[in-house]
Amino acid sequence: MEQIPFYALARKVSDGSYRGEYEISPVYESPLGLFAEQVQRKLICEQLGIDDRHIPTLMSPWAAKRLNKEFSGDPSQFYVVKIFPSAIDQVGIAVTSAGDESNQDVSTLVGKTDIRKLEEFSQNDSDSYLYSGALCRGARFVEFVEMFKAPIKTLNPLLPALTENFFSSTEGFTIPFNGIVMAHSNEAEWGKFRSKKENEAFVSRTSLIKVPYCLQVSDEIRIYEKLTKASALATAPCAPGTLEALATFAVLTRLIEPENSNILSKLRVYDGENLKGTDTKAKTIHEYREAAGVNEGMTGFDMRLAYEVLAKTFNYDPEEIGANPIHLMHVLLEEVKQKEFGPELEKLYIGTFIQEIMARKIHKDIEEAIRESYFEASDSFGQEMLDRYAIWAEHYLDDNDFIDPDTHHILDKSKLNEELEKIEKPAGIANPKDFRDEFVRHVLRYRAANHGANPPWKSYEKISIVIKKNLFARVDDLLPIISFTLKEDGELQKKHDDFVARMGKRGYTPKMVRLFVDWHITSKK
Repeated sequence: MEQIPFYALARKVSDGSYRGEYEISPVYESPLGLFAEQVQRKLICEQLGIDDRHIPTLMSPWAAKRLNKEFSGDPSQFYVVKIFPSAIDQVGIAVTSAGDESNQDVSTLVGKTDIRKLEEFSQNDSDSYLYSGALCRGARFVEFVEMFKAPIKTLNPLLPALTENFFSSTEGFTIPFNGIVMAHSNEAEWGKFRSKKENEAFVSRTSLIKVPYCLQVSDEIRIYEKLTKASALATAPCAPGTLEALATFAVLTRLIEPENSNILSKLRVYDGENLKGTDTKAKTIHEYREAAGVNEGMTGFDMRLAYEVLAKTFNYDPEEIGANPIHLMHVLLEEVKQKEFGPELEKLYIGTFIQEIMARKIHKDIEEAIRESYFEASDSFGQEMLDRYAIWAEHYLDDNDFIDPDTHHILDKSKLNEELEKIEKPAGIANPKDFRDEFVRHVLRYRAANHGANPPWKSYEKISIVIKKNLFARVDDLLPIISFTLKEDGELQKKHDDFVARMGKRGYTPKMVRLFVDWHITSKK
């Protein structure tokens, strides 16, 4: 709103007492207010080709005094100034809030007499009036915070202001108002206000706009980022996935469970994902919204509670100010129990949203981060598996028994198939025979061009995926490198340090890495 200027009536002064040498109308009235009288209204509408509704109902007492007494009825003596609204200076935009019976009266909205000017002007003179009320300063827009908590007598000036486009000052003269009043409150306060018969006049003049909580995970994350950047937590480390996990939980609590569909699919569709090819039961965003109705998002985890959870997560570890998904789950569990949402909601929030959906997503993200950082340090393990898989697959396809050169143990075709399947199953190979044939052909071509050496395990994407998933599923192979136990082997310690460093580049502190590794190893076992 502050980017769009408006035009207000002003008069030029010669004593330099006003900035820019112009005295602007104290209610920032439209210049068309000079032509409020019926005869002039019709004339100006014809000359300018504008509709009658654009002309104010009346001119302000400030303008009337200058027009009649100073300019002898000549409106050409006035000037028009271009002004940009300002919420801070309350120019064209005003903000007021509800008080109580003891500290709020109508002057909050309409202004009051300036006692300092009574020596110079009479009390009923427009120049002795202090146009400090919200309806005076907010000639274009008034924000009324928690309006429905205000004493009803202080709201009375709003009735004529919003219906007749003018209101009465405390001294009896009328002041034009052509703006919008935006009142905001929670549903409970609005319901209480609406239920009282004496408030019927206000209720009938109110256009209700329901503002639900955010229902998109990506937008919810942006809100958290905005809040943390403006706080003392701006420089504190926040592990990847933490804000997404909290946003996912918060949005889930606000959604209405869909029929014949999955709430997680609904969450993803609301966030802009296209699930047409992956979930046959997923509906379009319009179908979800139509089925949910207008009240979706009006209940659930509010933003204040979500930010409170985030703050507690950052302060969960007394030795390190930082946030991570595991600590977030602990905080959320305690918060849900303390807030007493009721047995049904508590079961849904804890059992389904936290322990199933959130925990599964967090585990997947942590596993992926550890895997990607681990495999850069596991070349020897990966290469050994490729070499072993290649020779077993080759013997299997040639229908030859394999004799282990170290143990002299013999593997026939059925045993070879069992060993190969142990490697293939974690990767979900759909057609193992074709996969083995394709891979062996690749190995033979590589050997022919490279003096009989097998290809590096990362060079062939299909087998590298198989090896990664196979190795990562075996905790015992991971332990020597990722665990934080004392390393007697210097080379192993270096690989561990490199692993921690790579996790650090992803946004995790050493304490977070240790926490994630311990959690991952425990969950695997």
